[in-house]
Amino acid sequence: MNRVTTLSSGTRERRGGEPGRGRLVAHAITTAVIAGLAGASPAHAQDDPRYSADAPGAVHRFEIAADARQALHALWDSSVAVGAERAACIGGERGGGVALITRVRPLESSAADSMGVSASASIERCGPPDWFGTAHTHIAHRRGERPYAAFSGADRGVMRLWLRRWSADGVFCLLYSPSEAHCETEGDSGSLIAGPETGASY
Repeated sequence: MNRVTTLSSGTRERRGGEPGRGRLVAHAITTAVIAGLAGASPAHAQDDPRYSADAPGAVHRFEIAADARQALHALWDSSVAVGAERAACIGGERGGGVALITRVRPLESSAADSMGVSASASIERCGPPDWFGTAHTHIAHRRGERPYAAFSGADRGVMRLWLRRWSADGVFCLLYSPSEAHCETEGDSGSLIAGPETGASY
C-alpha cells in the first residue's frame, strides 16, 4: 500500500513584483497558445465516468502517493539544476473529497527560464483519461528572498486554457520549494475550487 502525504490548507502570498523578462515571455507564450487554441474543439472528457460532473465531487484535501512524491522531488531538483521552470502532467483519482495524485509525467520544454515555462505541452498532453491536471515549478524568489508561493496571473490563464481544452475539472499544483507546494482544483463548479490558497508539503 502506497504511503500518502496529506496536504493542509493555509493562506499564501501571491506571485507579483516587478515584471521581468521571463514574465513577459510567459505572457507572450500564453497569448500565442490562446490564439492557437481559439478554433480547437474541446475534448469532452466528461464523457469518461471518472471525469463526469457527479463522479468526483468536491475536493477538500490533496494526497500524494509515495511514487508521485518522489517524482515531484525529481521535477524540482531538475528545475533547480537547469535554472528554469519545469512542468509535468499529474494523474490519479478523485473521490470522497480527496484528490489523490498517484503518477507524474515530466514534460520536456525548450521555451523556459527561471520565471516561466511554455504551456503548450501541458495543455495538449496532460488531459483525461490518463491525467487530471498539471504541476510546474516556481524556482524564482521575490527580491531573492521569499518564493512565489501561489499561482500567477499567467498560471491561471494556462489553467483556464486547460479547462477549455478538456472540458473537465482539473487539478493544478505548483512547487515553490524543495518540500512545499500549492495545489488547487478548478472547474465549472465553484465547489471544486479547494482554497483559494492551499499550502502543501510533498
